[in-house]
Amino acid sequence: MDPKGGTRPVMSNRKKKEALPRDLEIRGAELYGKHLSPEKQRALLIVTLAACALPMILGVRYWDQIPEIVETGLIGPGGKDDSLPRWAVAFALPGLMCLLEAIAHFMLLQYQKRMKIPPAFNRMMGRWGFPAISVLFCSGVILETSGQGLSWNFYTPCLLGLVLMLLGSHMFDCPTDAKLALRFSFTENDPVLWKEVHRFAGWLWMLAGLVVIAWSMLSADTTFFSALLALAALVVPMLYGRSRAGRTNG
Repeated sequence: MDPKGGTRPVMSNRKKKEALPRDLEIRGAELYGKHLSPEKQRALLIVTLAACALPMILGVRYWDQIPEIVETGLIGPGGKDDSLPRWAVAFALPGLMCLLEAIAHFMLLQYQKRMKIPPAFNRMMGRWGFPAISVLFCSGVILETSGQGLSWNFYTPCLLGLVLMLLGSHMFDCPTDAKLALRFSFTENDPVLWKEVHRFAGWLWMLAGLVVIAWSMLSADTTFFSALLALAALVVPMLYGRSRAGRTNG
């Protein structure tokens, strides 16, 4: 009851305590960065699924060198040999990563709709765990089974591409108070231009990362190309921002 004799209900201490953790969870979900815009959700889904599928390029490239039956050394139920056919190594393993990645996106979207923080495993794998596994592990399996072996000449551009994609994901909707951001003088006092430049950089870096990884799947000599493309991708957003700022001021 209201102390003045009215009938206004007063929330009990118990209800206040129950409401507080929920408010903290909602705030935590927002701060954690899982509350993504529909545009960024679509962009990440496209880019990460493409990254998961990239080892298939390597499977096509070395198809003739992969044995028709690949021995895994594992024994399945009933003592059966769990060897894999060639098509499974070249296409099914990356395809499985695509499926798991799509499921991960769906689960994170459901947590976002309920404004809940995802469990630790979902946060760890999130939207980038399966692309990394596909690019590094599935590609490694294809290289090993085809007799090519593993080398830093292959993995260095792959790692560079993954880093570019992660940076692009961060920049896509980077807030003005972020520690890692593109702080140009012409964007500091222009929120619209800030958003436009970071969105442009996000798309550019994610696509550049895909191209770097895809090129490593297609060619044995990618070091110079990867470094040149990465450098260009880092410089272009600044040129784009200056161009947009000049048009606005003009």
